[in-house]
Amino acid sequence: MLPPLSRRSFGLGLTGLLAAPRLAQASTPIMTSDVPPPTLEVLKWAPATRAALQSVMDAHGHYSEGYDANQRPYAVFDWDETAIVGNVQETLFHFMLEHFSFLLPAEQFRHLLHVGGSDHPLPAPFKNLAGQPIIFSELIQDILEDYRALAAHYGHMPHPLPREELADDPALQAFRARMALYHQALRAIHGEEAAQRGLIRLLAGQTVQDVVALTRAANESALGQSIERVTWKSPATRPGRTGPLSVTITQALRLTPEMADLFQILQEQGIDPIICTSSLEESVAIFATSAEYGYNLRREHIFGARLTQHKKLYGTTEEANYPFPFGVGKTTILRTHLAHRKQPPLIIFAGEDSSGHLLSAFPETQLCCLINRKQTADMQPFLQEAVKQRGTATPRLVLQGRDENTGEWRPDEASIFLGETTPSLP
Repeated sequence: MLPPLSRRSFGLGLTGLLAAPRLAQASTPIMTSDVPPPTLEVLKWAPATRAALQSVMDAHGHYSEGYDANQRPYAVFDWDETAIVGNVQETLFHFMLEHFSFLLPAEQFRHLLHVGGSDHPLPAPFKNLAGQPIIFSELIQDILEDYRALAAHYGHMPHPLPREELADDPALQAFRARMALYHQALRAIHGEEAAQRGLIRLLAGQTVQDVVALTRAANESALGQSIERVTWKSPATRPGRTGPLSVTITQALRLTPEMADLFQILQEQGIDPIICTSSLEESVAIFATSAEYGYNLRREHIFGARLTQHKKLYGTTEEANYPFPFGVGKTTILRTHLAHRKQPPLIIFAGEDSSGHLLSAFPETQLCCLINRKQTADMQPFLQEAVKQRGTATPRLVLQGRDENTGEWRPDEASIFLGETTPSLP
Protein backbone atom coordinates (compact mmCIF):
# COMPACT_ATOMS: atom_id res chain seq x y z
CA MET A 1 0.00 0.00 0.00
CA LEU A 2 1.31 3.43 -0.90
CA PRO A 3 1.69 6.06 1.86
CA PRO A 4 -1.02 8.71 2.11
CA LEU A 5 -0.75 11.55 -0.39
CA SER A 6 0.49 14.84 1.01
CA ARG A 7 -1.92 17.76 0.65
CA ARG A 8 -1.71 21.52 0.73
CA SER A 9 -3.30 24.07 3.06
CA PHE A 10 -5.08 26.95 1.43
CA GLY A 11 -5.93 30.53 2.26
CA LEU A 12 -6.17 33.87 0.49
CA GLY A 13 -3.16 36.14 0.39
CA LEU A 14 0.48 36.04 -0.62
CA THR A 15 1.63 33.72 2.17
CA GLY A 16 -1.63 31.88 2.62
CA LEU A 17 -1.04 29.49 -0.28
CA LEU A 18 1.49 27.05 1.10
CA ALA A 19 3.43 24.72 -1.15
CA ALA A 20 3.41 20.98 -0.75
CA PRO A 21 6.30 18.80 -1.91
CA ARG A 22 5.90 17.74 -5.50
CA LEU A 23 5.12 14.06 -5.77
CA ALA A 24 7.26 11.84 -7.92
CA GLN A 25 5.64 11.17 -11.26
CA ALA A 26 4.59 7.58 -11.59
CA SER A 27 6.03 5.70 -14.54
CA THR A 28 3.34 3.03 -14.51
CA PRO A 29 -0.37 3.16 -13.78
CA ILE A 30 -1.37 2.81 -10.13
CA MET A 31 -4.13 0.27 -9.66
CA THR A 32 -7.27 1.76 -8.16
CA SER A 33 -7.45 -1.26 -5.88
CA ASP A 34 -4.24 -0.11 -4.19
CA VAL A 35 -5.12 3.52 -3.47
CA PRO A 36 -8.00 5.81 -4.45
CA PRO A 37 -7.27 8.68 -6.85
CA PRO A 38 -6.54 12.03 -5.17
CA THR A 39 -9.55 14.29 -5.08
CA LEU A 40 -10.09 18.03 -5.29
CA GLU A 41 -10.80 19.88 -2.08
CA VAL A 42 -14.39 21.12 -1.87
CA LEU A 43 -13.37 24.75 -1.20
CA LYS A 44 -15.63 27.04 -3.28
CA TRP A 45 -16.02 24.98 -6.41
CA ALA A 46 -19.39 24.88 -8.12
CA PRO A 47 -20.31 21.28 -7.19
CA ALA A 48 -21.15 20.17 -10.75
CA THR A 49 -17.94 21.71 -12.12
CA ARG A 50 -15.82 20.03 -9.46
CA ALA A 51 -17.56 16.69 -10.12
CA ALA A 52 -16.98 16.96 -13.88
CA LEU A 53 -13.28 17.72 -13.38
CA GLN A 54 -12.86 14.87 -10.93
CA SER A 55 -14.59 12.45 -13.28
CA VAL A 56 -12.35 13.35 -16.24
CA MET A 57 -9.17 13.17 -14.14
CA ASP A 58 -10.13 9.79 -12.67
CA ALA A 59 -10.98 8.41 -16.12
CA HIS A 60 -7.75 9.54 -17.80
CA GLY A 61 -5.16 9.97 -15.05
CA HIS A 62 -2.53 7.44 -14.10
CA TYR A 63 -4.91 5.78 -11.65
CA SER A 64 -6.90 4.59 -14.67
CA GLU A 65 -6.21 1.33 -16.45
CA GLY A 66 -5.67 2.96 -19.85
CA TYR A 67 -3.09 5.51 -18.71
CA ASP A 68 0.01 5.73 -20.94
CA ALA A 69 2.99 7.32 -19.19
CA ASN A 70 4.66 7.81 -22.59
CA GLN A 71 1.77 9.99 -23.76
CA ARG A 72 0.94 12.01 -20.68
CA PRO A 73 -2.38 13.80 -20.95
CA TYR A 74 -2.38 17.54 -20.40
CA ALA A 75 -4.76 20.33 -19.44
CA VAL A 76 -4.52 23.86 -20.87
CA PHE A 77 -5.23 26.92 -18.75
CA ASP A 78 -5.55 30.62 -19.29
CA TRP A 79 -3.78 32.63 -16.62
CA ASP A 80 -5.51 36.01 -16.29
CA GLU A 81 -9.01 35.85 -14.81
CA THR A 82 -8.59 32.08 -14.54
CA ALA A 83 -5.71 30.83 -12.39
CA ILE A 84 -5.85 34.25 -10.75
CA VAL A 85 -8.57 36.84 -10.33
CA GLY A 86 -7.45 39.88 -12.29
CA ASN A 87 -5.02 40.51 -15.11
CA VAL A 88 -1.29 40.39 -14.42
CA GLN A 89 -0.40 42.53 -17.46
CA GLU A 90 -2.84 45.31 -16.57
CA THR A 91 -1.74 45.16 -12.94
CA LEU A 92 1.86 45.67 -14.06
CA PHE A 93 0.82 48.48 -16.41
CA HIS A 94 -0.99 50.39 -13.66
CA PHE A 95 1.94 49.90 -11.30
CA MET A 96 4.39 51.20 -13.89
CA LEU A 97 2.23 54.27 -14.43
CA GLU A 98 2.07 55.08 -10.74
CA HIS A 99 5.84 54.67 -10.32
CA PHE A 100 6.99 55.91 -13.75
CA SER A 101 8.92 52.71 -14.47
CA PHE A 102 9.67 53.29 -18.17
CA LEU A 103 13.16 53.17 -19.66
CA LEU A 104 12.92 54.22 -23.31
CA PRO A 105 13.96 57.70 -24.44
CA ALA A 106 10.94 59.83 -25.32
CA GLU A 107 11.45 59.52 -29.09
CA GLN A 108 11.46 55.72 -28.89
CA PHE A 109 8.53 55.74 -26.47
CA ARG A 110 6.60 57.82 -29.01
CA HIS A 111 6.73 54.99 -31.56
CA LEU A 112 4.94 52.72 -29.10
CA LEU A 113 1.95 55.06 -28.99
CA HIS A 114 1.32 55.56 -32.70
CA VAL A 115 -0.60 52.33 -33.12
CA GLY A 116 -4.06 53.45 -34.13
CA GLY A 117 -3.34 57.17 -33.66
CA SER A 118 -5.43 59.51 -35.82
CA ASP A 119 -6.81 63.03 -36.05
CA HIS A 120 -10.37 61.82 -35.56
CA PRO A 121 -12.23 62.19 -32.26
CA LEU A 122 -12.42 59.13 -30.05
CA PRO A 123 -15.83 57.41 -29.69
CA ALA A 124 -18.50 59.15 -27.62
CA PRO A 125 -17.62 57.68 -24.21
CA PHE A 126 -14.15 59.22 -24.39
CA LYS A 127 -14.60 62.90 -23.59
CA ASN A 128 -12.74 65.29 -21.31
CA LEU A 129 -14.19 66.67 -18.09
CA ALA A 130 -15.78 69.56 -20.02
CA GLY A 131 -17.65 67.07 -22.24
CA GLN A 132 -15.52 67.86 -25.27
CA PRO A 133 -14.30 65.15 -27.69
CA ILE A 134 -10.74 63.88 -27.42
CA ILE A 135 -8.54 63.63 -30.51
CA PHE A 136 -6.29 60.58 -30.45
CA SER A 137 -3.26 62.35 -31.94
CA GLU A 138 -3.60 65.21 -29.44
CA LEU A 139 -3.85 62.72 -26.57
CA ILE A 140 -0.59 61.16 -27.74
CA GLN A 141 1.12 64.56 -27.86
CA ASP A 142 -0.01 65.33 -24.32
CA ILE A 143 1.27 61.93 -23.13
CA LEU A 144 4.66 62.59 -24.69
CA GLU A 145 4.94 65.99 -23.04
CA ASP A 146 4.14 64.41 -19.67
CA TYR A 147 6.66 61.67 -20.36
CA ARG A 148 9.43 64.14 -21.21
CA ALA A 149 8.72 66.17 -18.09
CA LEU A 150 8.84 63.10 -15.84
CA ALA A 151 12.00 61.76 -17.50
CA ALA A 152 13.72 65.13 -17.09
CA HIS A 153 12.77 65.29 -13.43
CA TYR A 154 13.24 61.70 -12.29
CA GLY A 155 15.31 60.05 -15.00
CA HIS A 156 14.70 56.47 -16.12
CA MET A 157 15.01 53.77 -13.48
CA PRO A 158 14.25 50.06 -13.92
CA HIS A 159 12.95 49.71 -10.38
CA PRO A 160 9.91 51.63 -9.16
CA LEU A 161 10.33 55.14 -7.81
CA PRO A 162 8.68 55.65 -4.40
CA ARG A 163 4.97 56.18 -4.88
CA GLU A 164 4.81 58.96 -2.28
CA GLU A 165 7.48 60.85 -4.21
CA LEU A 166 5.29 60.93 -7.32
CA ALA A 167 1.73 61.02 -6.01
CA ASP A 168 1.39 64.82 -5.93
CA ASP A 169 3.28 65.53 -9.15
CA PRO A 170 0.85 67.05 -11.72
CA ALA A 171 2.88 65.57 -14.59
CA LEU A 172 2.55 62.08 -13.08
CA GLN A 173 -1.17 62.53 -12.43
CA ALA A 174 -1.70 63.65 -16.02
CA PHE A 175 0.53 60.95 -17.50
CA ARG A 176 -1.11 58.01 -15.74
CA ALA A 177 -4.66 59.23 -16.50
CA ARG A 178 -3.89 59.87 -20.16
CA MET A 179 -2.03 56.59 -20.62
CA ALA A 180 -4.83 54.61 -18.98
CA LEU A 181 -7.39 56.35 -21.18
CA TYR A 182 -5.21 55.73 -24.25
CA HIS A 183 -5.15 52.02 -23.44
CA GLN A 184 -8.93 51.86 -23.01
CA ALA A 185 -9.47 53.80 -26.24
CA LEU A 186 -7.15 51.47 -28.11
CA ARG A 187 -9.17 48.52 -26.88
CA ALA A 188 -12.46 50.15 -27.85
CA ILE A 189 -11.29 51.06 -31.37
CA HIS A 190 -8.97 48.21 -32.34
CA GLY A 191 -9.95 45.38 -29.99
CA GLU A 192 -8.54 43.38 -27.11
CA GLU A 193 -5.59 41.95 -29.03
CA ALA A 194 -4.23 45.35 -30.10
CA ALA A 195 -4.59 46.66 -26.56
CA GLN A 196 -2.78 43.65 -25.10
CA ARG A 197 0.06 43.91 -27.60
CA GLY A 198 0.39 47.59 -26.71
CA LEU A 199 0.74 46.84 -23.00
CA ILE A 200 3.49 44.30 -23.57
CA ARG A 201 5.51 46.55 -25.87
CA LEU A 202 5.68 49.15 -23.08
CA LEU A 203 8.24 46.88 -21.40
CA ALA A 204 10.78 47.63 -24.14
CA GLY A 205 14.18 48.75 -22.85
CA GLN A 206 14.02 46.59 -19.72
CA THR A 207 15.92 43.43 -18.96
CA VAL A 208 14.16 40.24 -17.95
CA GLN A 209 15.43 40.86 -14.42
CA ASP A 210 13.91 44.36 -14.46
CA VAL A 211 10.53 42.99 -15.51
CA VAL A 212 10.67 40.19 -12.95
CA ALA A 213 11.39 42.72 -10.18
CA LEU A 214 8.62 45.06 -11.38
CA THR A 215 6.11 42.22 -11.69
CA ARG A 216 6.83 40.96 -8.20
CA ALA A 217 6.47 44.47 -6.78
CA ALA A 218 3.24 45.02 -8.71
CA ASN A 219 1.81 41.67 -7.56
CA GLU A 220 2.59 42.27 -3.91
CA SER A 221 1.17 45.78 -4.05
CA ALA A 222 -2.06 44.70 -5.74
CA LEU A 223 -2.60 41.67 -3.51
CA GLY A 224 -2.56 44.00 -0.52
CA GLN A 225 -5.09 46.44 -1.96
CA SER A 226 -8.88 46.30 -1.94
CA ILE A 227 -10.76 45.32 -5.08
CA GLU A 228 -12.41 48.44 -6.44
CA ARG A 229 -12.74 50.87 -9.29
CA VAL A 230 -10.30 53.78 -9.01
CA THR A 231 -10.56 57.09 -10.86
CA TRP A 232 -7.48 58.95 -12.05
CA LYS A 233 -7.71 62.58 -13.18
CA SER A 234 -5.34 64.84 -15.03
CA PRO A 235 -5.14 68.12 -13.09
CA ALA A 236 -6.51 71.43 -14.30
CA THR A 237 -3.01 72.89 -13.91
CA ARG A 238 -1.85 70.63 -16.74
CA PRO A 239 -4.65 70.77 -19.33
CA GLY A 240 -2.60 70.02 -22.44
CA ARG A 241 -4.37 69.85 -25.80
CA THR A 242 -7.08 67.47 -24.65
CA GLY A 243 -8.07 69.37 -21.50
CA PRO A 244 -8.44 67.85 -18.02
CA LEU A 245 -9.82 64.33 -18.20
CA SER A 246 -10.56 61.38 -15.96
CA VAL A 247 -10.43 57.62 -16.39
CA THR A 248 -11.63 54.76 -14.20
CA ILE A 249 -9.57 51.59 -13.85
CA THR A 250 -10.30 48.34 -12.04
CA GLN A 251 -7.89 47.44 -9.28
CA ALA A 252 -8.12 43.68 -8.70
CA LEU A 253 -5.64 40.88 -8.15
CA ARG A 254 -6.18 37.77 -6.05
CA LEU A 255 -4.77 34.28 -5.78
CA THR A 256 -7.16 31.36 -6.32
CA PRO A 257 -6.74 28.43 -3.92
CA GLU A 258 -9.11 26.25 -5.95
CA MET A 259 -6.79 26.50 -8.95
CA ALA A 260 -3.67 25.86 -6.89
CA ASP A 261 -5.31 22.71 -5.56
CA LEU A 262 -6.37 21.66 -9.05
CA PHE A 263 -2.82 22.08 -10.36
CA GLN A 264 -1.52 19.82 -7.62
CA ILE A 265 -4.19 17.15 -8.10
CA LEU A 266 -3.63 17.11 -11.86
CA GLN A 267 0.07 16.46 -11.33
CA GLU A 268 -0.68 13.74 -8.78
CA GLN A 269 -2.96 12.24 -11.43
CA GLY A 270 -0.14 12.30 -14.01
CA ILE A 271 -1.79 15.09 -16.04
CA ASP A 272 0.37 18.11 -16.97
CA PRO A 273 -1.08 21.60 -16.42
CA ILE A 274 -0.04 23.89 -19.31
CA ILE A 275 -0.46 27.67 -19.18
CA CYS A 276 -1.11 29.55 -22.44
CA THR A 277 -1.81 33.23 -21.93
CA SER A 278 -1.64 36.55 -23.76
CA SER A 279 0.31 38.22 -20.92
CA LEU A 280 4.11 38.40 -21.01
CA GLU A 281 5.55 34.95 -20.40
CA GLU A 282 8.08 36.04 -17.77
CA SER A 283 5.49 38.03 -15.83
CA VAL A 284 3.21 35.00 -15.67
CA ALA A 285 6.05 32.67 -14.73
CA ILE A 286 6.62 34.70 -11.54
CA PHE A 287 3.19 33.59 -10.37
CA ALA A 288 2.88 30.21 -11.99
CA THR A 289 6.16 28.59 -10.93
CA SER A 290 6.34 30.03 -7.42
CA ALA A 291 5.96 28.05 -4.23
CA GLU A 292 5.41 31.37 -2.47
CA TYR A 293 2.26 32.04 -4.49
CA GLY A 294 1.22 28.39 -4.25
CA TYR A 295 0.94 27.28 -7.89
CA ASN A 296 4.19 25.33 -8.40
CA LEU A 297 4.05 24.71 -12.15
CA ARG A 298 7.01 23.78 -14.32
CA ARG A 299 8.65 26.66 -16.18
CA GLU A 300 8.68 24.81 -19.50
CA HIS A 301 4.89 24.52 -19.26
CA ILE A 302 4.34 28.29 -19.32
CA PHE A 303 3.61 29.88 -22.71
CA GLY A 304 2.93 33.61 -22.94
CA ALA A 305 3.71 36.61 -25.09
CA ARG A 306 7.38 37.12 -25.99
CA LEU A 307 9.32 40.21 -27.00
CA THR A 308 12.53 40.27 -28.99
CA GLN A 309 15.73 40.76 -26.99
CA HIS A 310 18.91 42.58 -27.96
CA LYS A 311 21.89 42.76 -25.62
CA LYS A 312 19.65 41.39 -22.89
CA LEU A 313 17.11 44.21 -23.33
CA TYR A 314 13.52 43.71 -24.46
CA GLY A 315 12.85 45.25 -27.86
CA THR A 316 9.75 46.97 -29.19
CA THR A 317 8.65 44.06 -31.39
CA GLU A 318 7.42 40.56 -30.69
CA GLU A 319 9.63 37.54 -31.07
CA ALA A 320 9.78 36.29 -34.66
CA ASN A 321 8.32 32.89 -35.55
CA TYR A 322 6.35 32.80 -32.31
CA PRO A 323 2.66 33.71 -32.61
CA PHE A 324 1.12 36.25 -30.30
CA PRO A 325 -0.95 34.11 -27.89
CA PHE A 326 -4.34 35.60 -28.67
CA GLY A 327 -7.12 33.86 -30.59
CA VAL A 328 -5.64 31.60 -33.27
CA GLY A 329 -2.18 32.35 -31.89
CA LYS A 330 -2.91 30.36 -28.75
CA THR A 331 -3.99 27.37 -30.76
CA THR A 332 -0.91 27.59 -33.01
CA ILE A 333 1.45 27.74 -30.02
CA LEU A 334 -0.09 24.63 -28.48
CA ARG A 335 -0.08 22.68 -31.72
CA THR A 336 3.54 23.65 -32.38
CA HIS A 337 5.08 23.26 -28.94
CA LEU A 338 3.00 20.28 -27.84
CA ALA A 339 3.02 18.42 -31.14
CA HIS A 340 4.88 15.54 -29.49
CA ARG A 341 1.83 14.89 -27.30
CA LYS A 342 -0.09 13.61 -30.35
CA GLN A 343 -3.40 14.28 -28.64
CA PRO A 344 -5.65 17.26 -27.91
CA PRO A 345 -5.86 18.80 -24.43
CA LEU A 346 -7.80 16.65 -22.00
CA ILE A 347 -9.20 19.78 -20.31
CA ILE A 348 -9.32 23.44 -21.30
CA PHE A 349 -9.87 26.04 -18.56
CA ALA A 350 -10.67 29.48 -19.98
CA GLY A 351 -11.31 32.91 -18.53
CA GLU A 352 -9.39 35.27 -20.82
CA ASP A 353 -11.09 37.13 -23.67
CA SER A 354 -8.63 35.57 -26.11
CA SER A 355 -9.65 31.89 -25.95
CA GLY A 356 -12.59 31.56 -28.33
CA HIS A 357 -10.53 29.96 -31.10
CA LEU A 358 -8.85 27.62 -28.61
CA LEU A 359 -12.21 26.34 -27.37
CA SER A 360 -13.43 25.60 -30.89
CA ALA A 361 -10.14 24.16 -32.23
CA PHE A 362 -10.12 20.98 -30.12
CA PRO A 363 -13.55 19.31 -30.40
CA GLU A 364 -12.13 16.10 -28.89
CA THR A 365 -11.24 17.82 -25.60
CA GLN A 366 -13.19 16.04 -22.88
CA LEU A 367 -14.07 19.04 -20.72
CA CYS A 368 -14.02 22.85 -21.09
CA CYS A 369 -14.35 24.85 -17.88
CA LEU A 370 -15.26 28.52 -18.24
CA ILE A 371 -15.01 31.31 -15.69
CA ASN A 372 -18.37 33.07 -15.59
CA ARG A 373 -17.39 36.69 -16.27
CA LYS A 374 -18.37 39.41 -18.73
CA GLN A 375 -16.43 38.61 -21.88
CA THR A 376 -16.16 39.50 -25.55
CA ALA A 377 -18.60 38.43 -28.24
CA ASP A 378 -16.22 35.64 -29.30
CA MET A 379 -16.56 33.99 -25.90
CA GLN A 380 -20.30 34.44 -25.44
CA PRO A 381 -21.41 31.37 -27.47
CA PHE A 382 -19.32 29.08 -25.27
CA LEU A 383 -20.59 30.65 -22.04
CA GLN A 384 -24.18 30.32 -23.20
CA GLU A 385 -23.66 26.72 -24.29
CA ALA A 386 -22.28 25.95 -20.82
CA VAL A 387 -25.50 27.33 -19.35
CA LYS A 388 -27.54 25.01 -21.61
CA GLN A 389 -25.53 22.00 -20.45
CA ARG A 390 -26.13 22.65 -16.75
CA GLY A 391 -27.71 19.65 -15.10
CA THR A 392 -26.76 17.17 -17.83
CA ALA A 393 -25.06 13.93 -16.83
CA THR A 394 -21.81 14.45 -18.75
CA PRO A 395 -21.45 18.10 -19.74
CA ARG A 396 -18.59 19.12 -22.02
CA LEU A 397 -18.78 22.79 -21.07
CA VAL A 398 -19.15 23.82 -17.43
CA LEU A 399 -19.13 27.15 -15.59
CA GLN A 400 -17.43 28.39 -12.44
CA GLY A 401 -18.86 31.40 -10.64
CA ARG A 402 -17.04 33.97 -8.52
CA ASP A 403 -17.67 37.10 -6.48
CA GLU A 404 -15.72 39.88 -8.17
CA ASN A 405 -16.20 42.14 -5.15
CA THR A 406 -14.12 39.87 -2.91
CA GLY A 407 -11.97 38.04 -5.47
CA GLU A 408 -13.23 34.69 -4.22
CA TRP A 409 -14.95 31.92 -6.10
CA ARG A 410 -18.57 30.99 -5.34
CA PRO A 411 -19.82 27.42 -4.89
CA ASP A 412 -22.14 27.98 -7.85
CA GLU A 413 -22.05 28.63 -11.60
CA ALA A 414 -23.52 32.13 -11.16
CA SER A 415 -21.20 35.09 -10.56
CA ILE A 416 -21.61 38.37 -8.70
CA PHE A 417 -19.99 40.99 -10.88
CA LEU A 418 -18.02 43.93 -9.54
CA GLY A 419 -20.31 46.54 -7.99
CA GLU A 420 -23.33 44.20 -8.04
CA THR A 421 -24.99 42.08 -5.36
CA THR A 422 -27.13 39.62 -7.33
CA PRO A 423 -25.61 36.44 -8.86
CA SER A 424 -26.15 36.01 -12.58
CA LEU A 425 -25.48 33.57 -15.41
CA PRO A 426 -24.31 34.46 -18.94
